[in-house]
Amino acid sequence: MGPVLLLDVGAVALGFILGASVRRRRRDLALLKTLGFTQRQLSAAIAWQATMAAVIGVIVGMPLGIVSGRELWILFARSIDAVPDPTVPILSLILIGVGALVFANLVAVIPGRIAARTSTALVLRAE
Repeated sequence: MGPVLLLDVGAVALGFILGASVRRRRRDLALLKTLGFTQRQLSAAIAWQATMAAVIGVIVGMPLGIVSGRELWILFARSIDAVPDPTVPILSLILIGVGALVFANLVAVIPGRIAARTSTALVLRAE
């Protein structure tokens, strides 16, 4: 249940961040639309934002997880008089990294559609 809950919390957090970013940058997105961006290009911009968030998370999180996991395992194994020989499953880490990128782009679909449907006239009108 732990990994599933962590995945759910991560998806909700990423979706919230992307949604807030789209709401906050409505004027910028409307201006891009006025300058000639298509709906597909606006959606792609949001997808790139999600991809970069996932890439940074993978680049920072995986090494920190490996180092801290190894140290904690060695500490635990020594406390129970076991052999402290931690291993790192490289294939699993690669699959998790790729899965994080795919998952981030799946989460970005709804905020991307919202960004693509931003009404240019309503956002850019003078108040």
